[in-house]
Amino acid sequence: MIEFDLNRNDCEALIRHCESFVPAGDDPREMRRLQEALETLREALIEHIQKDRVNIR
Repeated sequence: MIEFDLNRNDCEALIRHCESFVPAGDDPREMRRLQEALETLREALIEHIQKDRVNIR
């Protein structure tokens, strides 16, 4: 498990990068794995932001 110690701006920047990044390469399996990893990272970052929002209240 990875724990994030990022501020909201950094999280949002990483989320945008995960959403816009288009892998390029010759190996479709590797590109698919990278895309899936970026989606998993995006989901974890969104969850981190939501938890942070709950802790502030």
